[in-house]
Amino acid sequence: MRRKKVIIVLLLIISHVSSLAHASWEQHADDMYEVLGLERNEKLTDWMRFVSSVLIDNYNAEYAFSDNGEPFDFYLYLKEKYPEFQCKHRLLFHWGYNSRPWSTYLQNKVLGYGWSDTMIRDFQADLIAEQKRRNSFANNYTENLFGFAHGGKEARVARVIISVVYDVHLLGDYEPDNIDLEGLQDIGSVVGDIINNINALDKRTGAQLTKLLQKISQNSNCDVQDKAAALLRLLKEHFGVFLRTADNGTIEEHLNAQGFFFVDYSAKQPSYEKKTTQKDFTDKKTRNKTFKKGGGIGVVIIISLIILVVLLVILFKKK
Repeated sequence: MRRKKVIIVLLLIISHVSSLAHASWEQHADDMYEVLGLERNEKLTDWMRFVSSVLIDNYNAEYAFSDNGEPFDFYLYLKEKYPEFQCKHRLLFHWGYNSRPWSTYLQNKVLGYGWSDTMIRDFQADLIAEQKRRNSFANNYTENLFGFAHGGKEARVARVIISVVYDVHLLGDYEPDNIDLEGLQDIGSVVGDIINNINALDKRTGAQLTKLLQKISQNSNCDVQDKAAALLRLLKEHFGVFLRTADNGTIEEHLNAQGFFFVDYSAKQPSYEKKTTQKDFTDKKTRNKTFKKGGGIGVVIIISLIILVVLLVILFKKK
């Protein structure tokens, strides 16, 4: 009986470890730094932690969001107003910064409760209001961090930066180190949002980048996790260069004046002339490279499985 309990516990541990995507906000922050192309900065790291751990992953972070100065737990609010409702964190706020706060997963869940159309509309209205409130907080934080004005062209630049960083987190959740994709935003919507933001900043300068993003997104011969890995690689190679050259370099000048500097990738930036092919993101070498860049989770899973097998063999030999 004791052996069975040990085996069950081990299986649960392995299951939990293998279900993780990026296991910490630091791994998402690593992706964000590489995509933005900016040097590490304590204030910037704190902002990335906010985006990843609070804005996206912590759906009931009462310490981060308040209502009229009072602590506000949004998830608790939903459960009190809609007693049947409960969900894991990915079903909330993983729909994209500028996306409609809804998904097929939420749709199926509320339909399963047998709610009336009026109740579903009220529930959706609550999600929209909370997304608007959080985004307003996040926009203001981003504008203050980078020294942008709270309106006009500069506020648009701030929105683009936080939108793309938000989408980078979602792409990270799709990486091959994750086996649980339930609740994630449709990857086509994520790519669409990134393209819209690039165009909003400088459509001409970003034309080649958006073309390559579309090419990967529309490829039907590879699975969604390979797409996410390829999209992240592409953004890490090119988005920082785009950001520093967009609007005739004025964004870089502004960021430098505020104490944020771009990493000099000039010696290793690939040319757009290198064609992105199917092989670039589906062959085994590429997949292995991507898996290794997932923060070591793949290694942890493999080691954990080996340990589990060894323990099982020992237990059954004793039996």
